[in-house]
Amino acid sequence: MFDGNFAGNVIGIVFYILFPISGCWMMDRVLAKERFSIAFRLLLGSVAGTLALQWCPVLFSFFFGFTIVSHMMGLGLWIFVCAAAGHIVGASVAAGRNPYRSWSEWRRLLRENPCIILMAVTFCYFAYCLMTHTIPAADNGSFHTGQSTYGDMNMHLGFITSIANQKKFPPEYSIYPGVRLAYPFLCDSISSSLYIWGASLRVAYVVPMLLAVCQVMGGFYCFIKYWFGRSSTALIAWIMFFLDGGLGFIYFTDTESLARNFTDFYYTPTSLGDMNFRWAQIIANMLIPQRATLFGWAVLFPLLAFFLCAVKRRSRLCFWIAGIFAGALPMIHTHSFLGFGLVCTMWLFFDSQEICCEIQGRRKLPGRNPFGLLAALPAGLLFFSILQAVNRQGDAISKNGILIMGVGIALLLAVMTAYLVRMIQKGQWKILLETWGIFLGIIILLAFPQLIVWTFGQAAAKGFVRGHFNWSNTGDQYIWFYVKNIGLTFVLFLPGFFSAPKRDLQVSSPLLFIWFVAELAAFQPNEYDNNKLLFVGFIFMCGLAANFVTVLFEKKWNWILKVSAAGVLLFFGTVSALLTLGREWVSDYELYSASGVEACRFIEEATGADSVILTASNHNNPVACLTGRNIVCGAGTFLYFHGIDYLEREAELSLMYSDPVAYSDRYRKYQVEYIYVSGTEMGAYSVNMEGIEQIADCIYSKDDIRIYRLK
Repeated sequence: MFDGNFAGNVIGIVFYILFPISGCWMMDRVLAKERFSIAFRLLLGSVAGTLALQWCPVLFSFFFGFTIVSHMMGLGLWIFVCAAAGHIVGASVAAGRNPYRSWSEWRRLLRENPCIILMAVTFCYFAYCLMTHTIPAADNGSFHTGQSTYGDMNMHLGFITSIANQKKFPPEYSIYPGVRLAYPFLCDSISSSLYIWGASLRVAYVVPMLLAVCQVMGGFYCFIKYWFGRSSTALIAWIMFFLDGGLGFIYFTDTESLARNFTDFYYTPTSLGDMNFRWAQIIANMLIPQRATLFGWAVLFPLLAFFLCAVKRRSRLCFWIAGIFAGALPMIHTHSFLGFGLVCTMWLFFDSQEICCEIQGRRKLPGRNPFGLLAALPAGLLFFSILQAVNRQGDAISKNGILIMGVGIALLLAVMTAYLVRMIQKGQWKILLETWGIFLGIIILLAFPQLIVWTFGQAAAKGFVRGHFNWSNTGDQYIWFYVKNIGLTFVLFLPGFFSAPKRDLQVSSPLLFIWFVAELAAFQPNEYDNNKLLFVGFIFMCGLAANFVTVLFEKKWNWILKVSAAGVLLFFGTVSALLTLGREWVSDYELYSASGVEACRFIEEATGADSVILTASNHNNPVACLTGRNIVCGAGTFLYFHGIDYLEREAELSLMYSDPVAYSDRYRKYQVEYIYVSGTEMGAYSVNMEGIEQIADCIYSKDDIRIYRLK
């Protein structure tokens, strides 16, 4: 039951926290000699525990279904893995030389990393929005939500309830029965793992997201700090990334626009689609509503920090662990997996280059960058500006985007192959085999089965992978589009790029590669979703921009000017984000009516978990979302972007409602057992109540809702 109970909430939460706690214990021991701080080891341990909860029960669900038995066996497997790894690989915790060797020194952690205070405030905001957006019950019994969650949360609720209630594995789309669920569902099955214990749907939805957002924020901060070695740079980059927003605030300088910001649906500085503002606000528009992005980044961001250290130190143990983390990503968030793959490509390229230089006895080039690296950014901006001009005269670039992208990638791989051949000739191939080779081998071993079972079939659908140019720009000049959308961070990034040392620019090189790929190809029917790739590149942009600001303010100049400049930068860099976050804070919409919620309680008690119910195809369908029951056809806004051709089935809904006797064969075709009639169905179709009563008996009638069981 989606209402849950106190005992179910307690059991579900206890079961959940066992995984990250045991993961923290394991990683604290396994990485004790790797010179990581206690805080970072615990962060990695929590990520390992989350991955274990997402994957361990799944391994047994193939044989026993998504049941409590599978979850207990998954917990047993994880405890065994932790104990074995801690004993075999681990060392005495005291053996590690860490900045925070004892628990009493955590106060020093706070002094050295003031960004933790900002993270805590952001966490409170995030938690508040989750609590007010995740189906809180109003006084009249209806369930409500917020602005950003009004759409996608319905899909996630349906996945959570259907996976837990139907227990079928691999799961199918409850909003399109008969088709395997190819969406990265592990971001939702983690909540199903709480829901099966009797936790309320609200608790099951919210609790895993609270830890995930901490992993995202902490992982980003650690990556920037390990990259530049400065907490000040990490703090500034953190603000740039999580309080991102472009120049849209210039349209909110009058009282009328400001008032509309807090009342209208998606009228904020970061969502003015008519004015070509498309860059989403990270917290309000990505982390709160986009569960796949949230849980994908909860792995990706700590992984970037960890893998950067692995590459610098060439630590085999770190490469192996990073391979396991990365290999688990595809069914959590495919875009994060792809983004990390692009990052690894560039880091492998420059690592191979460095090894070849060492083989030839050449010293690493100190100081500034060679011309090739410096020219990459202006050349890229000029290249895409020219392509935009050409594309406007016939869409030729979009049609050939895959080809252009392929040529660029082929050239990169050709140079990389030359480096590898040189290493093999010099007998130095073991250097890469013991690090990158094992790392890639683990990823292939873990990720390829996921891609075969779920992803490739979906990606083969029409419109998934195709050429597409310039993301979602609808008319602005190429460079200006990103200046107005990203704002001050983009402006500061430009001098930050040209003033960066060679090593920093090599680390940030994935930014250019990701942008190149994301601007020439779309990896989903909705090309806007390429922002999930662009945001991975945005991490590096924020790093370079923040480092430029840090270096600038470390110079000796008038402190009054410094304070004034800092205030101006902070205001113009965050005002769009703050307005958007303010709108999200106060937003409130009814998602499911009180009568619909009450009817769903009846459905859970009176119907089988895998029953098929005829309903409308509205996106906020209470039957699909709250009960997890199968419906004939769900919202096209979900199905189309998952590569499902739903139009025929959607059209048959109207026939089945308007003339149920004549089209009774459709009921048999879709194995319909129940018919749901509410105000939504009455408004969407010409519902023939007399015909329905000829083929079905009414088993529920209250307010505006009737439920029929087929005879």
